Amino acid sequence: MPHVSLGNDAPGILSLFEYRPETAKPLCDLAEVLLRGPSTLTRGERELIAAYVSTLNDCDFCASSHAAFAAAQLPQG
Repeated sequence: MPHVSLGNDAPGILSLFEYRPETAKPLCDLAEVLLRGPSTLTRGERELIAAYVSTLNDCDFCASSHAAFAAAQLPQG
């Protein structure tokens, strides 16, 4: 459930993208750098952190998405 109603039924951050389409590309570019760019952390570790933060933010959609990506990229699943 979003903290601010944006007048659409899209889940998670997709709701923001639908509400303000011009923000989608810059936000996706930022996420790409943070989650997949060069780092001392593996991609799986970064996805795991994103899943944890999404859980703290009560965003089931984002938590589930990041957890699935983390499980696919971490050796222990």
